[in-house]
Amino acid sequence: MNSHRRNHPSTRFTTYIEFEERPVDVPEEKIQPRLLPGEIMIAKANNVLKFAPLKANRTGISGTLFVTNFKVSFVTSLPLETKEKEMHSKSLQNHFLGVHDVCLSEVDMVNQFSEENTKKKRLLYNAQMPQRLSGLQLVLKSLRVINFSFKFTPTGEDIRVAQALLHHAFPTSIDHLFLSCGYPPPSPGIPDFCLAQDWERELQRTRCPNWRVSKHNEFFNLCASLPTVLVVPRDLLDAQLEQAAQHFQGTRPPVWCWGSPAGAALVRMAQISPSISDKQQENRMMGLVHRCHPRKLQPKIFDLDQILPSLKDLQISYIKLRELHTPDDPTQFWEQDRHYYSRLESSRWLSHVSKCLEVAQSAATAVLHHNSSVILQDSSGCDLSAVISSLVQLLLDPQARTIRGFHCLVQKEWVALGHPFTKRLGHVRSQVEEQSPVWLLFLDCVHQVGLQHHTALEFTSEYLVALWHAAHCSLHSSFMFNSVNTKHSASDVLQRENPQQPIYLRPVWSWWAEDHSMVETQQNGSTEEPLGDKASSREAFLNVHYIQQLFESLSRSGAVKRISDPLSSAYHTWQHIDCLLGEVRQLPYDPATPLVPLQLDGSLRLDFSQSNLRPWTACFCAWLSEPAMLTLHDSEAILKGASPASHHWLHIHNMYTSLKDLLSQSLTNGAAQ
Repeated sequence: MNSHRRNHPSTRFTTYIEFEERPVDVPEEKIQPRLLPGEIMIAKANNVLKFAPLKANRTGISGTLFVTNFKVSFVTSLPLETKEKEMHSKSLQNHFLGVHDVCLSEVDMVNQFSEENTKKKRLLYNAQMPQRLSGLQLVLKSLRVINFSFKFTPTGEDIRVAQALLHHAFPTSIDHLFLSCGYPPPSPGIPDFCLAQDWERELQRTRCPNWRVSKHNEFFNLCASLPTVLVVPRDLLDAQLEQAAQHFQGTRPPVWCWGSPAGAALVRMAQISPSISDKQQENRMMGLVHRCHPRKLQPKIFDLDQILPSLKDLQISYIKLRELHTPDDPTQFWEQDRHYYSRLESSRWLSHVSKCLEVAQSAATAVLHHNSSVILQDSSGCDLSAVISSLVQLLLDPQARTIRGFHCLVQKEWVALGHPFTKRLGHVRSQVEEQSPVWLLFLDCVHQVGLQHHTALEFTSEYLVALWHAAHCSLHSSFMFNSVNTKHSASDVLQRENPQQPIYLRPVWSWWAEDHSMVETQQNGSTEEPLGDKASSREAFLNVHYIQQLFESLSRSGAVKRISDPLSSAYHTWQHIDCLLGEVRQLPYDPATPLVPLQLDGSLRLDFSQSNLRPWTACFCAWLSEPAMLTLHDSEAILKGASPASHHWLHIHNMYTSLKDLLSQSLTNGAAQ
C-alpha cells in the first residue's frame, strides 16, 4: 500500500517516435483491446499515432485505435508515458479502462485537424464527413485533449472510426450507453435513500423532531424526480402533500433533507409553477415548516435563483474554463499561461464558488447560532439547492467530512433527491442546451473547504478530482441519470433487451470494495499490463493529515490503555484507523457500525472572499503539467524526487505498525497472565 515501497517510474523517454522523421513502428504481434463482458468492437484504425500533448515537435506513439460500444481504446506495445500512468492510477474507473482508454461518455467534442493547417474543425454527429481525415482531436470533459494522426492509416479506416465515435459518444438516450458490465458490484454499505428505513435512520441520527417519512411517491405518481419515500412535516397528510405538489415546478414540494436535535431543519423546494399566481399552497407549506420547529421559530428562506448564478451563467463560465485549460499547442499554452489569472477571473468561476460558500456559511450560521430552519428554494429544487444543502451539512455535521458520511451525503442530496446528471453533464446529445457544471461547482467548493481546513476532511482533493472524472464514466451509475426513476427505467430497458443476462448498475462508491482480482478475471485476455494500482489510489484519496489527527488523539494520557475497551472513544478511534490503513479490510469504514448521533460542530468557518480562494489546479490543470512541456532535466528531477506526502505516509504507517505491535503484545501478555 505504501508508495515508498514501490519503485519510481522509469526515467527513460523512449516512448515517443518522431512523427516527421520515422515511419510507424507496427508491432509484430496482433494486439486487441481489453473488452468487458457485453462490450463489442465497432471500428478500428491501424497505424495510428497518438501525440504527446502540447509536444512542439509533433511526436507520438504508434498503435491501433479501436472504438467499442463503451470506449475509445488505443492499443500499443510501446511503454507507458509516466503522466498518463500516474493519472490513470488515481481514477475510479481504472478497473475498467486501460491507460490509453477513454470512456465514450467522457468525450465532450471531436475535432478534425491536419499537420498542414493548425485550424481545427468540429465534427458533428449529423454532419457530412470528409473523404479523408488527417487526424482527430478529442476534447474530454476532464479538460484533457488527445490528438490522433491518421497519416499512415489505411484509407477508409479513419472515417469508420470517426463515424463510430460520433454515433456512440453522443447517444439520443441514456440507455444507449454501456451501463452494465455483466457482474454484480460489491456492496459499499452506503444507503441509497430510496427506502423508508434509510430516511428513518437519518431522522434518528439527527434527532430532528416533528418530521415523518411518507411513502406517497411509491410509484413516482407524486413526483418523477424524487425518490419513492420523502420526509415531510409530521402534520401534513399525504392527500394534502399531493395537492400541494401540483403547485410547484416539477411537482417538487418542500422536502426535509437534514436537521438538528434542537429542531432546525434543512428543507429543499422548487419554485411555484409560473402558471400559478396563487401562492396560498407555497405559504401553507412554509407555514408547516414553521410549525415543525419545537419553538415555532420563523424559518429563513434562501431564494437561490436570486442570489446565486444561473445555470446558464455557470455553463458560460465552464466553457471559458475549458478553453483556458485545453490549449492546442505550446504557443497557445504559453500565451494563456502569461495571462492565466486574468483569464480565470474573467471566467467568473471563482466568483461563483465564492458566492456559494458565502450562502452556505450564512445558512449554517442560521442553523447553528439562531436555531432557525432553512428553506433552500431554486427553480427546479434539484440544482443549486443541492450545492448549498450539501455544503451546510459539510460545515456543521462531522459525519459528512468522513468518506462514509460524504458518500451518504452525495447519495442523499444528489442521487436520491434527483439532481439531473444526464442533462447537466451532457450524457445525451438531445439535452445539450440544459448542460451546466453544478456538480463541478460543488466539488470545487468542497476543495476550497479542504484548503482552508486541511485536517477536517477524511478525503483529499485528489479524490474529489476522481469523482469529477468518474461522473463521466457510464459504468458509474450514480452520476448517469436524472433521477432514481430514470435509472429504474433504463435498467428495465436494458433487461428487456438482454433477458438472458442480469443487468447490474454500479454505484460509484463500490470502487472502494471492488475486488481487483475478480475484475481481472471477468475481462478478456490482453497484452496490456494489469489495470489500476488500487493501493496508490487509496493513499492518494485518504487525507494523511486527518489520519495523523486521529493518532494524536490516541497520544493523550492513558488513551492507548483504553483501546481494548469497546466502550471507550479510543477503541473506536483505533478501529477507524485500522479500517483506513489495515491490509485486510477494503472499505475505509465498517458499514456494520451505526452512525453516531449528530453533534453540531461549527468549527469550519470559511473565508469566502474571492481573493482568498485558489484555482483548483489539480482538476483544471492536471493535463497541462506534461513532461513534454518540461526540459529533460526538469522531467528527471520530478520523477526522481519523492514528494513530501510520501514521507508523511511513511511516518503514518510506522506509527500504525508500532501501535499494532504494541497492542498485539499487550493482548499476548494479558492472555499469559
